[in-house]
Amino acid sequence: MKYGRVDVSGPEQCPDEGRLPDAGPSSPADHLRDVFYRMGLDDKEIVALSGAHTLGRARPERSGWGKPETKYTKDAPGAPGGQSWTVQWLKFDNSYFKDIMERKDEDLLVLPTDAVLLEDPSFKIYATKYTMDQDAFFKDYAEAHAKLSNLGAKFDPPEGISIEYDSKTVAAEPFVAAKYSYGERKKELSDAMKQKIRAEYEALGGSPDTPLKSNYFLNIMILIAGLAFLTSLVMN
Repeated sequence: MKYGRVDVSGPEQCPDEGRLPDAGPSSPADHLRDVFYRMGLDDKEIVALSGAHTLGRARPERSGWGKPETKYTKDAPGAPGGQSWTVQWLKFDNSYFKDIMERKDEDLLVLPTDAVLLEDPSFKIYATKYTMDQDAFFKDYAEAHAKLSNLGAKFDPPEGISIEYDSKTVAAEPFVAAKYSYGERKKELSDAMKQKIRAEYEALGGSPDTPLKSNYFLNIMILIAGLAFLTSLVMN
C-alpha cells in the first residue's frame, strides 16, 4: 500500500455517485467489465476484488438484495440481520469462491454478479484457481486492492510513502507505550522526583510490598477537583 493520501476538503472533489457496480444487471459479465475496465483493471483483478464479499452482509432495506436475517446473521455482533455470502463472514479467506461454486446453502447470498464469476469463461479461470489456492487469492487481492485504492488519489509527498515489510525476516517489534507518547520532549523522572513521589506514597500508608487500600491516584484527582471548586467559589 501507498501511504500519505491527502484528504479531500469538500464533496465537489469526490467522484459522482452511482459509479459502483450493480448487483443484478441484465448482462453481469459485460457490466463488471464496463465498470472495472475503465479504471484499468483486468479480469483477474475483477475476480480477486469480488472476493471481498467473503466479508460482510447485504441488507434488503438498503440495497434491495439479501434476506432480512439468516441463521448466520441473526445473532451477529453490532446490528444483527442481513444475508452474508459466507458462513464465517467476519473472516477473510477464500470461502466466498467455494460457496458460490457449491451453492448448497440457501442462507448464503449469491448475486448475479457473483454467479457470473463461474459462468464467464475468463472469470472462471481465476475463480476456480482461488477456490483451490487461498494464498494465490490473498496475493492477487492485495495487489488489486492497492491498485484500486490508489486510483485518482493525491499524495503528500506526490510519490507517496511506501513501507516495505518482509514478515519472514523482520521480527515483530514489542509494543512500548512510552514510544508513542505525544511530543519529543518526554524525559525520564529524575531520581529526586522518584524519591519524592515514593515518600508521599509511603506517607499515605503504601509501600512497594503493600499497596494502598484505596486508590492513591483517585484520591489525588479528588483533592485537585476539590481545590479547583474552592478556588472558583473564592473567585466568584
